Amino acid sequence: MKIDAIILAAGKGKRMQSASPKVLQQVAGKVLLQHVLDTSLELKSCQPHIVVGDQASLVKASVFAPKNSKWFKQAKQLGTGHAAKQALKGLRAGSVALILYGDVPLVKSATMNKLVKTAGKRSLALLSFEQNSLPNPYGRIIRSPKGKVLEIVEEKDATTEQKKITEVNSGIMAVASNKLDELLKGLKNKNAAKEYYLTDIVSLANENKIPIKAVKLDSKEEVLGANNLEELNQLERNYQLLKAKEFLKKGVIISDPARVDFRGEVKIQKGTSIDINCIFEGKVEIGKNVIIGPGAIIKNSKIGDGSRIEPYTLIENAILEKNVTAGPYAHIGPDAHLEEKSEIGNFVEVKRSKIGKGTKAKHLAYIGDGQVSEKVNVGAGTIFVNYDGKNKNKTKVGKGAFIGSNSSLIAPIKIGQNSMIGAGSVVTSDVPAERLALGRSRQRNIKKK
Repeated sequence: MKIDAIILAAGKGKRMQSASPKVLQQVAGKVLLQHVLDTSLELKSCQPHIVVGDQASLVKASVFAPKNSKWFKQAKQLGTGHAAKQALKGLRAGSVALILYGDVPLVKSATMNKLVKTAGKRSLALLSFEQNSLPNPYGRIIRSPKGKVLEIVEEKDATTEQKKITEVNSGIMAVASNKLDELLKGLKNKNAAKEYYLTDIVSLANENKIPIKAVKLDSKEEVLGANNLEELNQLERNYQLLKAKEFLKKGVIISDPARVDFRGEVKIQKGTSIDINCIFEGKVEIGKNVIIGPGAIIKNSKIGDGSRIEPYTLIENAILEKNVTAGPYAHIGPDAHLEEKSEIGNFVEVKRSKIGKGTKAKHLAYIGDGQVSEKVNVGAGTIFVNYDGKNKNKTKVGKGAFIGSNSSLIAPIKIGQNSMIGAGSVVTSDVPAERLALGRSRQRNIKKK
């Protein structure tokens, strides 16, 4: 079945107090419209049709859309029905039109798919939910005594009795494209706002004997949008809580689901535990039985099974193999690769470097542009001096080498296998294997005057 997703994204969003359109506000580090677009593309044979308005070029430039996406401009804000009309000419023959909103980012692909299947080629399917709290700004779903959906009445047009109805319309619906064309042509703007309401196609469908089916959601969090910064903040918390619950069901231990943020494509395997105030950003893969301490930030990185990330460690664009220890207060990356059982301790920074199996740098060191073999000990205060003012240079350290505390290795340089660098040395030339290198001035004890 071909699906044409019509994403309405033309609203200005003045109440956001932002110079950017509403659909470009962010949840979980991604603009609202991108969330909707990405989820719709999880459906088979789905082609996006995006209706934009104010700052259309900015909106288009701010999202990643497939090449087959179609863009339409709503020059005047005349209502949701008028916005949907703009996309009619781009719909494919025989497709089902799925109408979505660029500021409603949490709808799941499974929900979208269910709605499309419910609509099929004959029916109009709409997504509803229960809204028991007040105020209730949503359109009320009016049913017959036998439960048949008759129409949707907007809040501002509803009578006192109709306002008591708690089943409301999310605005998301699906209908065969050819039927949508017919229904939209019949819209009128005889209402308090003088707008063309998309919801009016429900009563028009009844007049045209098109079956109407309502798919009621168990959780309304999926279809909540944001009109102001307070609601945007609530969307963020809803998103994070939903993601946390997904991981909990998969066997991931989360100390407090209200104090963890997932901001990207994050995969975590069962048995891993996450303490409070951790952030996962970008493309992140965490293996089994990993322990992640409080305040850790992990960006675009892979963490192997059994690793331990100590508190307040930053890991970015890095690979940590199995049973690696990092932190506390370490900075790993960018482009760091820590092999199995290596240990990077407190206040150690590793950049553009490969750290061998079982190698340890436990305290206060900087390893930049290094190639460090296995079972090397890097003492406290060691600096890989990699920058000469113009270029970044490599430091290579052989297997089993011992780098004494407070040493500076001036790159480019090679430290041989099983060699030792005496504490406090400044090493400016290669050190052969099995040698002790001392690069410090001789101590003199001078009598005070």
